[in-house]
Amino acid sequence: MRWIIGDIHGMLRPLARLIDAVCRADSRPRFYFVGDYVNRGPDSRGIIDLLLALNHAQFIRGNHDDIFDQIINDICYAPNASEGSRPLAFQWFTQHGLDKTLVSYGADPDEVIWLAEKPSLARLLAMLTCIPEAHRAFIRNLPPVIEEDDLFIAHGHWDVHEQTESPCLELRLAEDRRRRYSLLWERYELAEITEKKAWRRIGYFGHTPVENYPELLPDGSLTPIIADKMVLVDTACAVSRLGRLTAYCHEERRWIQVDRSGQVMPER
Repeated sequence: MRWIIGDIHGMLRPLARLIDAVCRADSRPRFYFVGDYVNRGPDSRGIIDLLLALNHAQFIRGNHDDIFDQIINDICYAPNASEGSRPLAFQWFTQHGLDKTLVSYGADPDEVIWLAEKPSLARLLAMLTCIPEAHRAFIRNLPPVIEEDDLFIAHGHWDVHEQTESPCLELRLAEDRRRRYSLLWERYELAEITEKKAWRRIGYFGHTPVENYPELLPDGSLTPIIADKMVLVDTACAVSRLGRLTAYCHEERRWIQVDRSGQVMPER
């Protein structure tokens, strides 16, 4: 069966426990990830090591991964506010957990703080030598979307009034910088989630924690939001004290969650 896993953000223990729980529930799981593997949490390096070793898995990029790509590889998929400047992107995202990512690779915490205050490309490049080539290649090769006959997986946003079939999403994205920005950076308004979609396939998204839509969480628990042709799976593992990491099963419409400590929650 296919399991879609929400935003991880450096939370290694929850991810390892969640994968174990899914493997106990399904002897032949296929894993799909909605992006944002790095930043915020303490062990982005461990996350990428685990993902590289995982069988039967597919990955897409999130906006945090795209900024990381720009910083370490000098290239990104979507336009962003740094306008191609690696030092500015570094300075910007140290406010969003990039410092923890670099420390997980062995960077000196004091050097990271100093560099964030006084950005220098030469000093940044010297710091980035701690990142293994396999990890650089993993980030560089992340595709923007996953598309199958009955589902698609994107990180942030796809227009609910625009169909998702022929031509395929990736082809349309390749031709349109505005769509690429929307895909990685934009967030759904409440009205978009609740209205009927123009899509034939079910779309899975991360990026925006479900706690941003309390109207759609009647019991207050951080569980996936299921709407017409849409499932939101970012359950705020790295950003909320009550956050969880979620694996949602496409075939059975059920999910498995772990909390921030890696404790498996009652299955839904």
